[in-house]
Amino acid sequence: MSLRALPTVRTLFIASLAAGLPAACRTPFADRSSAIPSQDALSARIDKAMEGSTDRQLAGTGAQSAPSAGKTETDVDRMLAARRAELDAIGPQSSELGQTVSGVVPLTAETPRRVMLTVQEAISAAVRNNLDTETARLEQAITASDLVRAEAAFDWVVGAGAGYERNDQPSVGILFPGSGGTTVIPNVTNQRNWTFGPSVGRALTSGGQFSVSGRTGQINNTEDGVYTPDPAWSSAVSLGLTQPLLRGFGEDVALSQVRLAGNNDRLATEALRARLLAVVAQTQQAYWALVSARARLVSAEWLVSVGEEVRDILAKRREFDATLAQYANAVATVEQRKAIVIESRRRLSEAGNALKSIINDPAIPVGSEIDVVPADAPSDAAFEANLRRSLEQAFANAPAIRQALIGIDSASIGVTVAESGTLPQLDLSTNITWFGLQDDFGDSMSEIGEGDFINYAAGLQFSQALGNRAADATYRQARLRRSQAFVAYEQAVQASVLAVKNALTDCVAFRQLVEQNRTYRLAQAENLRALLVDEKTNAALTPEFLQLKFQLQNGLAAAEDAYFASLVGYQSAIAALQQATGTGLEANRIEFTTDPSAGK
Repeated sequence: MSLRALPTVRTLFIASLAAGLPAACRTPFADRSSAIPSQDALSARIDKAMEGSTDRQLAGTGAQSAPSAGKTETDVDRMLAARRAELDAIGPQSSELGQTVSGVVPLTAETPRRVMLTVQEAISAAVRNNLDTETARLEQAITASDLVRAEAAFDWVVGAGAGYERNDQPSVGILFPGSGGTTVIPNVTNQRNWTFGPSVGRALTSGGQFSVSGRTGQINNTEDGVYTPDPAWSSAVSLGLTQPLLRGFGEDVALSQVRLAGNNDRLATEALRARLLAVVAQTQQAYWALVSARARLVSAEWLVSVGEEVRDILAKRREFDATLAQYANAVATVEQRKAIVIESRRRLSEAGNALKSIINDPAIPVGSEIDVVPADAPSDAAFEANLRRSLEQAFANAPAIRQALIGIDSASIGVTVAESGTLPQLDLSTNITWFGLQDDFGDSMSEIGEGDFINYAAGLQFSQALGNRAADATYRQARLRRSQAFVAYEQAVQASVLAVKNALTDCVAFRQLVEQNRTYRLAQAENLRALLVDEKTNAALTPEFLQLKFQLQNGLAAAEDAYFASLVGYQSAIAALQQATGTGLEANRIEFTTDPSAGK
């Protein structure tokens, strides 16, 4: 190469290195959004996937709400309005939730301690302490650490090395004509050398590698007067850049692992939110199941109480007009009702243990004999169904749909990487080194700065598999996985629609049942009241009369149970709807935040 061409070559090398310097010096995760798409950017990339599926589900769905399901006045209400307070006082008072009854099957000799618990207290305790939720929190912390680890692949790496060499070895000497056989340059190398070299480098978001390295050393020859300078300080500074030009080129490929780790972190976050939504719904349903079981025990104990009254009256009248068969029938009925009390208490005890297990509150451990008494009664507030609004909430908030969308993005990243893998391997490698050699360390470094001694190197490396079958198969597989991700999204949307519709149906139907069973209970109370009036005016306790009285008592208790069961079913359906639409946390005033540093 001619000396005239050297400036041009130098310019080209410096330009190639300079192109890599800005990317090398910039920290890619100072603003994390530069590597990991924001939620808005993520949604923007897969809007097309959303539009078709959700639009099909919303097609033909009106925007108006259905007629409100709430309190209605029936003919029975109007007919019995004057005696409403009296009728409400007849029969079991389940709304009081049996504050005096025991809800624990005794397993120890100690008297169970009673703890009042509101539904909001139960939800808060479950969100804090539930073991499944804690497992999901830990998983989210793990994926957050995976994201940090993926980002760390682009951190600066600093290195340094030092060494000492004692070199004493023979070599071939050089004879000049007329030297008389005496070597001009000694044929023995005898040196004591010290070396030190720092380095710094990092991976580039373009897919390449950038490095800066230096080395300096002292060369000390033991034979004086032969070498100059002696001792000598040899120093060098090198800049290196390697860059793929086809396969592996660009941020889309270089940052793929970071973006996949970010998506995995998002998936874990949505899994945690899904777990919290499930825990909130399960806690509410377990709480209302406890309410229902307690109301059933109240009803069963009322049946025993009123049955014993009839039995005791017959016992007193056996000497007058009550027959043995009548008395025996009353005794058998009471004993049967006592068995129902035992069964009801067993179910109530199990319901209490189930709630304790979900909330996992250290103050109310599952193994304790604490009697959990619900402090809240189920509400009968009106319900207004709006299918379209509920579906739109589910499409925006349901964790399963969000996870499916993230899965589409991850699969698309895989397609991008696999497509890059089908290209030939063509890598550029450049290096420029400045040298300095003086008898003083400072002078050798100054000589580097003067730029008098520079080496350049550049090269291209090409490779391509014949037929490229492995890369093509990987690309085809990635595209199929992306198709699977779209199918999974369709399934998630359909499952969410089904869950929302079922929950809405339950909400409306149970709210209608609340009204119907309230009227049913009112009519049964009037039925029993009328019989009690007849009892006062008709002293004869015929078998038919007694059987009717027992039957009406059972009927009123059944109506009370049905009314309370519909109230509880209504509350449980609302909890299921909030879970299906992904709004259960906000509806119960739970702030959902994630801390990426958790678990570090």
